[in-house]
Amino acid sequence: HVQVEELLEDFDAVLVSTGTWCGRKLGGPGEDKENVYDALEWIKGFMKSKLGYSEAHAPPLTGRVAIVGAGLTAVDVAELAVKEYGAEVAMLYRRPMSVAPAKHMLRHLESLGVRFVENVIPVEILGGQWAERVKLVRVKPTTDRRASVEVIPGSEFELDFDALVVAVGLKATPPESLKSLGVELNPDGTIKVDQGFATNVPKLFAAGDVAHGPSNVGLAMRSGRLAAGKINEYLARR
Repeated sequence: HVQVEELLEDFDAVLVSTGTWCGRKLGGPGEDKENVYDALEWIKGFMKSKLGYSEAHAPPLTGRVAIVGAGLTAVDVAELAVKEYGAEVAMLYRRPMSVAPAKHMLRHLESLGVRFVENVIPVEILGGQWAERVKLVRVKPTTDRRASVEVIPGSEFELDFDALVVAVGLKATPPESLKSLGVELNPDGTIKVDQGFATNVPKLFAAGDVAHGPSNVGLAMRSGRLAAGKINEYLARR
């Protein structure tokens, strides 16, 4: 792998745009069981096999499939589980589906037979080596995705499944070599940049999801285009 430090020695400006390639965890007990999958890792494995880049196959999502999350990645997994494996899919979301990131896909998912379980948070994944069910707790509905959720005491219930997929967001993945350079990061792991997309290290810039967090491709491309303009201005001043 090329180290960022080496690039800084050879070039007048270096842009980091490594995105968000790590799925967030639920953080509760039982998440390490064998039939609990990270959504991004599962999709990567599925597509690499389907397109002939890998002989290894993603674990089949058959039977009852629970998907935690309601973003575009969760939608992709739900659609593949139904169309490729004939799965019976339940999507679990901590808010009303009317405010879900993928709310514009609800009718499509309903047409596929996907079931929605709203206003719930998973607190524990139960079973032996293989997970069998998830313990959920109900929360009071919120209309703002930034609002905190309030648990309803005594509302716990369990849902059985054959496979559970975690699709609760992505984390920024800056190159490991940035640590030795002393590059400042934000509390969420994204690279800290100023209005000119510059980091605290001379000649080093960052743009896209690795700088502003998970987004859609349009916002990421816009960030890269703006950063290119700022870098051009920076080089003109040298």
